[in-house]
Amino acid sequence: MHDHDGAGASPMTISERQCNSGTKDTLNQQGAMALAKRLERYWHDRGYPAARFWAEPIKERFAKVGTYEIYRVACNLVNGLPPRYRDEAR
Repeated sequence: MHDHDGAGASPMTISERQCNSGTKDTLNQQGAMALAKRLERYWHDRGYPAARFWAEPIKERFAKVGTYEIYRVACNLVNGLPPRYRDEAR
């Protein structure tokens, strides 16, 4: 029997939570590139073709991370908006 408040339950690892929630690893190159494509498609579908997203490695290394590379998604949004909106607002 499981408690609904989580008491007594063993803690889940991050990968177990990701598998249960259906999310994928977005910290590796392939996952970050997939997320970048998804975000770009979101903005393009809403009429902002100038929005750009790309994956880039994070150069810093931390002891807990080890030796594998971590990626992030970068973009050209300014204050959360694509360039086209900024140009039209003037």
